[in-house]
Amino acid sequence: MSSPSSLPSKVSMGQPDRLLLLSIFMLLGMGLLSVFSASANHAQLESGHSFALFGKQLLAAIIGLGGLACCANLKPAFWQKITLPFALGVLGLLLLTLLFGKTANGSERWLPLPIVGQFQPSELAKFSVVLLMAQATSQAKRLNGCLFVNGILTTLMIVLIFKQPNLSITLLLTSLVGVMLYLGRWPGWLFLAVLPPGAWVVWQKITTTEYQWRRIVGWLNPWRDMQDTGYNLVQSYYAIGSGGFLGTGYGQSIQKQFYLPFPYTDFIFSVICEEWGLVGGVMLIGAFGLLIWRGIRTALRCPGLFGKLMASGITFVVGLQAIINIAVTTGLMPVTGVTLPLVSYGGTSMVATLCMLGVLVGLSRLSQTTPVSDYRPNRSSNSPSALQPVLGS
Repeated sequence: MSSPSSLPSKVSMGQPDRLLLLSIFMLLGMGLLSVFSASANHAQLESGHSFALFGKQLLAAIIGLGGLACCANLKPAFWQKITLPFALGVLGLLLLTLLFGKTANGSERWLPLPIVGQFQPSELAKFSVVLLMAQATSQAKRLNGCLFVNGILTTLMIVLIFKQPNLSITLLLTSLVGVMLYLGRWPGWLFLAVLPPGAWVVWQKITTTEYQWRRIVGWLNPWRDMQDTGYNLVQSYYAIGSGGFLGTGYGQSIQKQFYLPFPYTDFIFSVICEEWGLVGGVMLIGAFGLLIWRGIRTALRCPGLFGKLMASGITFVVGLQAIINIAVTTGLMPVTGVTLPLVSYGGTSMVATLCMLGVLVGLSRLSQTTPVSDYRPNRSSNSPSALQPVLGS
């Protein structure tokens, strides 16, 4: 029998998952329309051209679609080979960001680059951590040198992002590591042992960082100080509530007129709900639900444990970001600064997300003779992964 990380012998590249592609293009289309509507006034004020921000987003989408097309034609063996070089490159960019990064809202998250403008390396770290953990947890032996090296690289990435500080991406990557280890059948007591000290570190960071603490205060009772700590959330409530069932109409949002902060990034879902109403909000959530469903299906069908873990990690990252962003705009979570994948404005996020989803599309193209029903979770203690296929009956 082949090692868990290797591909079965009969593997070919077939047709991509059409429903997965449909969900991606639905989100991309709604995102581009919403970015133009939400950013036009701000762009007009800052640059004198209402299409300025939309044009940048459209260019990023075109580049990202090119990346998606390329990544969709690559097999897991390619990603296995570039895991370490890619991780070292991302680490270098994160270090440069910490040393020479552009500061905004108290954080150094952007690296100024010629021609490109500004670049956010933490977006690349998401995919890098997926690759590192997929490679480490797909090995035949649970404790191995690959896990040690990849674990160190992953930890360094998380620490550098934590130092920016970027707490939301830090928690996202930490959650990703936990999920990947769980799928690699690591014992539950390990997570319970790490949780208390991890929670203490996060709490200390929040209580000692003024803007993060103000976000918690504003979330707990936004109506107490509607003009200060609770301003963002209250304006988001007004936007969502004003939309009603069918919305005010495309381009007709009132809250985006310099009332709602970050209307084309963090709070773009609020603008969508105001202009497109409950129908538009449900459509957007449905598109993310479709993407998550097809991502999970791809993970179950994909041949080779490394591919399964890659598909699971990518689906988790994109899905969790969407859940967090929508939860923030509706008041279910404190403001975090996590954008809505494929929808919020941001060139680095757009390109990186489309490339990651291209990898997922590529994994959906892999087919083999073993039917999908045979790719069910194996919970036996001898299985190195919860996603390892059961070959035969």
